[in-house]
Amino acid sequence: MSENPTSSQVAEVAIIGAGPSGLTAATRLTKAGLKPVVFDLNAAPGGQVYRQVESPQADLRVTGIDYRLGQRVVEAFRRARVDYRPDSRVWWVQRVDAGFELGVLHEGRSAVWRARRLILCHGAMERPFPFPGWQLPGVMTAGAAQILLKQGGLLPEDAPILVGSGPLIYLLGWQYLQAGHPPTCILDLTPRLQWRLPLRQPGKAWHARGYLFKGLKMMLALKRAGVAIERDIEALEAIGDKVLEQIRYRQRGHWKQRPASLLLSHVGVMPETHLTRSLGLTHRWHAEQQSFLPVRDDTLSADENLWVVGDGAAIGGAVNAMREGTLSALEVIASYHGLTKKERHERDGLRRERARDLCARQLLDAMFLPSLNIDAMPEETIICRCEALTRGDLDQAISDGAEGPNQLKAFTRCGMGPCQGRQCSLNATLLLSRRLAQTPDQIGQWQIRPPVQTITLGELATSSMVENRVT
Repeated sequence: MSENPTSSQVAEVAIIGAGPSGLTAATRLTKAGLKPVVFDLNAAPGGQVYRQVESPQADLRVTGIDYRLGQRVVEAFRRARVDYRPDSRVWWVQRVDAGFELGVLHEGRSAVWRARRLILCHGAMERPFPFPGWQLPGVMTAGAAQILLKQGGLLPEDAPILVGSGPLIYLLGWQYLQAGHPPTCILDLTPRLQWRLPLRQPGKAWHARGYLFKGLKMMLALKRAGVAIERDIEALEAIGDKVLEQIRYRQRGHWKQRPASLLLSHVGVMPETHLTRSLGLTHRWHAEQQSFLPVRDDTLSADENLWVVGDGAAIGGAVNAMREGTLSALEVIASYHGLTKKERHERDGLRRERARDLCARQLLDAMFLPSLNIDAMPEETIICRCEALTRGDLDQAISDGAEGPNQLKAFTRCGMGPCQGRQCSLNATLLLSRRLAQTPDQIGQWQIRPPVQTITLGELATSSMVENRVT
């Protein structure tokens, strides 16, 4: 690939993402006299957790008081006068020389950026949760529903049914309750034994007490409002001709049915790894978080002059993401001229706080460990929604000799649709792992190639890289 550096814009430090970690990293770097450039996929800072925080579409009674912290973080970011570039889609990144090269799409035009140091704060995504009928109109994820609430103040016309496992199920149910639109019921997939873990791990429960009390408060509010919370849910089906009409679920060995027009599902979140995988970073399977995580050292570095922080590296929550953002900024500062005594003290304090918080996270991971028995799903369950491939289709390809993700993709086109494998990669790996009796690390994931975000040929044609590069 030939190069023409004169066609590139240059940043000393590039930050991808303006959620909690990206905001604090950029603010701290600016305080130290550096000038980071922040590329944000969204139109305003805050990320998913603090979406629309500068002009909230719902009041604090609905969003929760945690939004106040997000407002303070965004206000500090704005005061720092960071070079902030919203609506910027980083569709390609690679290492060149001692730095990095990025393809950035903004307002329909693609530009090349070079950065000497790179901080990835690209965040997490909802874990794909396939079940029969999950592709029907009327079935969507809880995270998507929460985006509609935060960004547009949109509430469902009909009372939804929430199903899944993890804190977001109860948070969204509570938010709907506060807005005067409580859900019909919550079907909890969390195994009963996992709810008892705080009693068995009192040390971790103490560190997680804030999270636990917050969740308990929400559950009690929902119960007082008459929202049924049903536990021990073992299987789920969405049923309907052209749209969702009812749900069928197995509880303690018995099948039940409910009429439904809106079903919101969720089984936790996981790091979005397309950028880290496209850079060729090492990833390891994390059994407790049921996802692949990029390997980092104690400084949060994943490679030379490259830091991966926040939920894009491992799920830790907003406050942990803020700490990691600041810690990565301090490491960048140290790479220029070392740290002062005051800065070292700041770094050491953040590391201690982070260690305590991650101890609490271990308990939450164990409590809400999802049960993703992909191989136990009915064979007609769609796994790859883009290509309409069922579990039976993938099983047939494995029987025909597909021994890994890339072969499975070649045999079936699984992962070649618009989402680029985001909705099927994990489940394809888990299915291969079960069928071939290998660990997810042994199976691995399919290779990532640019673009990692959607870009049209017309948008690509506007880029100087087309004129100056020959593949």
